[in-house]
Amino acid sequence: MLGSVSLRFAFSGGLIALFFHVLFIWQGRTPSLHVLEVLSWIIAFFCIGRMKEGWDRRTRELEDANVELQKEMEERRKVEQTLREREELFSDLFDNSRDYIQSISADGKIIYVNRTWRENLGFSKTEICGYPMFDIIHPDYHDHCMERFDALLAGKEVDKIETEFIAKDGRRILLEGKCHCKVIDGKPVAIRGIFRDITESRRLETELQKAQKLEAIGILAGGIAHDFNNILTGLLAVLTMVKSALPPNNEQIEILEEARQTCLQGKELTGKFLTFAEGGSPLKRCIGMAELLQQSVETALRGSNIHCEFSLPDDLHKVLIDAAQIQQVINNVVINAREAMPDGGGELRVSAVNREISKSDGLDLAAGPYQKISITDQGIGIPPENLSKIFDPYFTTKRMASERGTGFGLAICYSIMRKHDGTITVESENGKGTSFHIYLPACP
Repeated sequence: MLGSVSLRFAFSGGLIALFFHVLFIWQGRTPSLHVLEVLSWIIAFFCIGRMKEGWDRRTRELEDANVELQKEMEERRKVEQTLREREELFSDLFDNSRDYIQSISADGKIIYVNRTWRENLGFSKTEICGYPMFDIIHPDYHDHCMERFDALLAGKEVDKIETEFIAKDGRRILLEGKCHCKVIDGKPVAIRGIFRDITESRRLETELQKAQKLEAIGILAGGIAHDFNNILTGLLAVLTMVKSALPPNNEQIEILEEARQTCLQGKELTGKFLTFAEGGSPLKRCIGMAELLQQSVETALRGSNIHCEFSLPDDLHKVLIDAAQIQQVINNVVINAREAMPDGGGELRVSAVNREISKSDGLDLAAGPYQKISITDQGIGIPPENLSKIFDPYFTTKRMASERGTGFGLAICYSIMRKHDGTITVESENGKGTSFHIYLPACP
């Protein structure tokens, strides 16, 4: 169907051709030539009109396409904006989460970790991407984690994972969480996991179990100690009466005196049981620790070849304690250090500092000012498998029933410290010595 523009152009061309031919008819051309030329003009202008129609139609199509393209670009911009906002939302959620969120490639390299993960382990964004994941996991957990990693890559479901990461500063962080495998086109591409730090909760759980164990044993020890003390008191009375009834030069007096001394040693042992069971009902008062600490250590080291180095600043807080009980704690710790020294010689370092304790310190103590006493020996150290047991009653690596004791000393120390609203901790490396840290609350 012919367009109106083409017809208008053809009509206009015909009129122009007729006008020129009428003006120049005197030139003597034949009518047929005039008609042919007019028709040529009409056809030429008709073609021009058709071309213009095509141009106009194409222009409209391009304009419509441009409008559609603008709409599509606006929709795409809105979609991209929505995706960016959603990505920022999830990024904020991940980064502000207190959990450790990570994505690990199938070959064990880190793809992504959130801010909590990076800050707690001491890594920056630039250095963590591509870092081998198993270099961060503590060797004790390598087999456990590798087994679950392979199971996830094989498409199996895995229950909760417990592992321990090593921060750049050497701290060990105990974590618990779950992982799943991301699969694309049937191939595993990443292991994604979310973990929670259970270091503090596990420590508190251990402390609670220890306190419950000590309480149960304390009740039993207290009952036995009271009954045994009554028996020894009666026996001592009988021995004293028999001894006084004998002539002064009687050879049996020496035997009775030995028996009496043995009974007194028994009463001393029951006193230790009672101290453990009840904490000896400490009579607390504010005193300075420097002199008491120095005297207690020197008394415990008397007769040994151990040199003691003290570091006791003049500005130490006064502490709220029962002096006799804290002296017993120091005595027990120093005796343990003395017996751990090779050949009964070496150096003992004793220091005290003021310390402000907060919840972030990870100690089972109320926040506030404390005095921290550290006693460090150069002994054989404590094996890692024994470190968590040293405050347990009756735990000992010494010969039982010998003059070296039965492993009750440190349990008594722990009990006394809890009664004083303080605590005692230990750090040790097998073969490289041991440090005991005593925390005593400062006077208000």
